[in-house]
Amino acid sequence: MTRQRIIVIAGPTASGKSGLAVQTAAAIDGTVVNADATQVYRDLTIVSARPTPADMMGVPHVLYGYVDAYTQNTVQDWLRDVIPVLQNTPNPVVVGGTGLYIGALVNGMHAIPDIDPAIRAQVRALPLDDIRRQVPDCRFTDPQRLQRALEVYLGTGKPLSYFYEQPKVKPIDADFTVVFLNPDRQTLYTRCDTRFRQMIEQGALDEVRALMTLHPIGGVLKAIGVPEIAAYLRGKTTYDEMITAATTATRHYAKRQITWFRHQLTADIITTAADADTLHRLTNT
Repeated sequence: MTRQRIIVIAGPTASGKSGLAVQTAAAIDGTVVNADATQVYRDLTIVSARPTPADMMGVPHVLYGYVDAYTQNTVQDWLRDVIPVLQNTPNPVVVGGTGLYIGALVNGMHAIPDIDPAIRAQVRALPLDDIRRQVPDCRFTDPQRLQRALEVYLGTGKPLSYFYEQPKVKPIDADFTVVFLNPDRQTLYTRCDTRFRQMIEQGALDEVRALMTLHPIGGVLKAIGVPEIAAYLRGKTTYDEMITAATTATRHYAKRQITWFRHQLTADIITTAADADTLHRLTNT
């Protein structure tokens, strides 16, 4: 039996990933599959730069805007959702900038048993200091990772480090063709700045204002641009300060993404542009 081929297009924000994914899927009669942690959220269309119907060009897109703002969507949650999609979708083109998602799909991840939702709810109701005191042998500082460490310990009786010492398990048996889009740094930064200003023109302030009325929890609050816009809407910063803070945060995020992909992902194609040559190499391999 022929093994399934899955194309993966990775890269920093504003690198042209989505456009290349659409062109590739259109050329091979495929489907674009989201691997961006912010674009899964239903209430975050503009700030997450989710593809519009016009951007999609009639090509099927899945796993976009299907998670509500009250959900803490983890990499395990995404894998649970994406694997059946990939198994039942001819010619999938996975695209995104979330390294943890793409790394888990392509390289595998440590097998951690499912945790009882009641335990997860119990942990997330605890103050952060209480979580720190209860987590054994853990050097995490990020609140979300601390929560995860305690959930695993309470659910399994073993520290997270135990599972990290075990071999990784790949979630799907497939042949991956991985593309890493890595534009010239100054070009990328200019695109980041332009994109955020366009988001503001498209209604990002109203989108975040509406989001704030929902009192959401989870990853949606960490999306680049949301904290900066929220601070402005609360009167804590000026409009110009908001623009500066958000564009700076976007540039820093892009730099972190590049670093992660360079060190954690082995790419078959590394290119500075989503051009015709890259498309040809993808669709004629």
